[in-house]
Amino acid sequence: MRFINELYTSPLGEEWTNVRLLAAYEQAIDQLAVEAAHMQELREFVRFQLVGERSRRTVVADLADLGDFRSRATIYERGAEQALAKLAAEIVPSAVEAGITFDAVLTTTSTGNIMPGLSYRIAPHLGSLVRSNTMFVDIANVGCTGSSKALNLANSLDASFRNILVIAVECPTTLLELGSSEFSAWQGNCTFGDGAAALWVSSNVEQGSQALALEEIRYQQFAETGLHLISWAYHDYYGFDLADHKTFEADVKQHVSSALKATEDAWRDEPRWAIHPAGITLLMRLSRELKIPKEALEPSVSHYRKYSNMSSASVLHVLKEIATTTPVGAAINLLTMGAGFNVIYGRVRRVR
Repeated sequence: MRFINELYTSPLGEEWTNVRLLAAYEQAIDQLAVEAAHMQELREFVRFQLVGERSRRTVVADLADLGDFRSRATIYERGAEQALAKLAAEIVPSAVEAGITFDAVLTTTSTGNIMPGLSYRIAPHLGSLVRSNTMFVDIANVGCTGSSKALNLANSLDASFRNILVIAVECPTTLLELGSSEFSAWQGNCTFGDGAAALWVSSNVEQGSQALALEEIRYQQFAETGLHLISWAYHDYYGFDLADHKTFEADVKQHVSSALKATEDAWRDEPRWAIHPAGITLLMRLSRELKIPKEALEPSVSHYRKYSNMSSASVLHVLKEIATTTPVGAAINLLTMGAGFNVIYGRVRRVR
């Protein structure tokens, strides 16, 4: 069995509230070359998406900097380097104290594309914690389930991989499309924030400040029916696109419900949930569909209100918050969903 010995989290960049973002977005919408009726409908859609007190972090210092491919890629790279340095500042002291080195470094991102990848870029920050034969693997283009997939991969490696570092770095605000008139693009503009997180996974229950036993990870893909549900649109850069923004949440709920009903024996009597905060409306729909108590959604809702959707990094932030108050012997359910379409359910149990 493997254990999560430490969780490390890092919000990135400057905070933007809904109020501040809405003012900037309405100004951008006013400049679109579209018919007045479409402009008004789009403005009302954005106002609905940004209702309530919510914020997010962004590595973009000025929205005007989001121009061509080069400018966006440069901002992503700068944000990723900042994230890796911040995470390493937390990882190094705990790993050095435990006297370990990492046998593998698994990284994921869906919001940028750099070479060398994130696993190689964090290596200088880790120093002697990585060896010449440490395995580096970068996972990309898997969306919000990226960290869960990396965790699943870590759990699947053979016993010779005793200490594994899993890292998620996401800067989705570099994807903002202020010149688009598509509703799906503006749904993406309103949904995401930037963040990073990491897990130290080991086969030693005594290492680290706590131990969350990886009891189960179940993966279910819906490529036959959900392949185009979430995808990239291509303009000056990658952009967030949906098959149909009007039916998106209902479609996602259907796939997630199907996957969870197949695993119901594992989670039905467990009250703690770390659910990927894709959006509050979707969380509430899932709660009603699966009869999950609303209080079980609070950690994910609270994260969304403070940081919005950080893509694959969010569920690790939620898990860290829940784990600190979970008593020894209790379990936590994990749930992520993302492009492909795929749903990953997992269960960890605090054993120390």
